[in-house]
Amino acid sequence: MADLYKELGNLIVETIDDEWKKVVIKITSSMNKMCIFDCSYSDNSENIRKFSFDKMKGFLMGKNVFALQASMSPEHKWNKAIYTLEKDGHFDMTFEWDQALQDEWDNA
Repeated sequence: MADLYKELGNLIVETIDDEWKKVVIKITSSMNKMCIFDCSYSDNSENIRKFSFDKMKGFLMGKNVFALQASMSPEHKWNKAIYTLEKDGHFDMTFEWDQALQDEWDNA
């Protein structure tokens, strides 16, 4: 699982061309069906800037997210997560299960 976190970090570093202090990615994912990323970073002036992944990096991010979900399931189901990466390499990831969101997807 550590490799998945590292790969997520590598994709972020490859994507942001600007100087940054902290990256926050809010992930919404239904296992192996869809993955949405809300990405932002704070620059050296503490401004919050949005960014997105190109098609290939987005595909790789989604693939890594699905692998992470599979490795944690069924003991730790989640469909929302927040991945935080600091410039010094420290990272954190929190997970949440949103049943109402899952019900909405299941009924769509």
